[in-house]
Amino acid sequence: MDPLKWALLALGLLIIAGLGAYALHLQRKVKAMEKRRQQQLEQLAAEADAKRVRINKSIQIIAAAVPEEQMTLTEAAMRLSVLLESLGVSEAEREEFSALFKLAEATAHIPILEEWKNLPLKKRLAYDRQREQLEQDYRDFIHQCAENLRGREF
Repeated sequence: MDPLKWALLALGLLIIAGLGAYALHLQRKVKAMEKRRQQQLEQLAAEADAKRVRINKSIQIIAAAVPEEQMTLTEAAMRLSVLLESLGVSEAEREEFSALFKLAEATAHIPILEEWKNLPLKKRLAYDRQREQLEQDYRDFIHQCAENLRGREF
C-alpha cells in the first residue's frame, strides 16, 4: 500500500474519531439538558403541590369561618369561589358548590376596598341592603357548601 493511501486512511480515521468525540460531547450535553429539564419539572410539580396545599388550607379556614360568622357570606362566597376556580375543580364539584359561585356573581358589581370607601353613604347603604338580601336568599346554601367543604381536599 502506498503512502498516499495510508495518509488518506489515517485522515479518515482521524475525521471519524473527531466526529465520534463530537457526537459523544453532544450526547452528554443533551443528557445534561434533559436532567436539568427533569429537575425543573420536579421543582414545578413540588411548587404546584405546595400551592395546592396552601389553597386547600385557605378553603378550610374560610369554610370554618362561615358558621362562626367571622366574615360576611358574600366575602366567603367570593373567596371560596376564586380558590375553587384556581384549583380547577371538576364540573360536578362546581355544580355541588354552585351557590358560592352564584352569590359571588350576584354581588360582583358591588365595589370593594378603596372604591367602597369612596362611595357616598347613601350608595353604600343601598349596596349593603342588596348584599344582605342576597345573603339571606343564599344563607342556607352557603352554610351547606361550607359544611361540605370542611375536611375535603381538592
